Amino acid sequence: MPLLKHVIPVVPLQMRNAMKRPITATLVALSALFAYAIPQAFATDASFGYISNLYAMNNGAILFYTSGTRTNPLPACSGPGLQQRYALDASTTAGQAYASVLLTAYTLHKQISVHGTGTCTIWSDTETVMFFNVAD
Repeated sequence: MPLLKHVIPVVPLQMRNAMKRPITATLVALSALFAYAIPQAFATDASFGYISNLYAMNNGAILFYTSGTRTNPLPACSGPGLQQRYALDASTTAGQAYASVLLTAYTLHKQISVHGTGTCTIWSDTETVMFFNVAD
C-alpha cells in the first residue's frame, strides 16, 4: 500500500467560513490603517475636451493635451505650464489599446474626459492616464 505524501484535511463548510471572518476583518482593518498612514497622490480629472499636441516619444510614451477643465490639485510632479497634459505608455499591449482609441478620437475630432493616476510614472513632469472616455 503506497504511503500518502500529502494529507488534505476535510474541514466542514461552517468551520471554513468561521475561519475566514477573522482574516477578512484583519485585512479590512489593515487596509484602513495603511490608507491613512501612507501619503496619497491625488488623481485629477479633466472634463470633456478636445485632444491636441500629440507627442510620440522614443520610450513608447505618448503625451497629449486636452482642452477639458481639470479638477483637484495637480500632482506635485506636474511641470509648470503642463496642466492640460497627460501621458500614456504605448510600449505595452494595454497602452497600445489606449493609443489606438486616443488616435481614433483625435482623428474623428471627438472629445474625451481623462482620469489621471496622480503620479508621473511614464513621463516625469506629466500625469499618467488611468483611463479616459470618448464622447458619443
